[in-house]
Amino acid sequence: MNLLVVDDFVEIRQMLTSMFSGMFDKTYEAADGNHAVELYKKHKPDWVLMDIKMENMDGITATKMIKEFDEFAKVIMVTLYKDDETKTEAKKAGAFGLVSKDDLSKISDLIFENI
Repeated sequence: MNLLVVDDFVEIRQMLTSMFSGMFDKTYEAADGNHAVELYKKHKPDWVLMDIKMENMDGITATKMIKEFDEFAKVIMVTLYKDDETKTEAKKAGAFGLVSKDDLSKISDLIFENI
């Protein structure tokens, strides 16, 4: 299995990559939505961890574009924003799930439950 980690903060990207490197054969990293879409189209990873608030292209827009390219893409939104509007936007974009950066352990639970 392969993973794409998308976050505009390099420290968060590296932390997520480190956390999940043992679960995946290959991990790709992107700093914004544009690069995420490009990498998704090139590598078609099994899972995507996508930040929502990023420069150049936000995670909601990137998720929509990835889902247009591959309707079966599994994108988990990873964010600090937990309000109902954000949850609704993520769901409309086609996100597989929404996980708070405050509780990253839920990511592995979500992945293991859906392998």
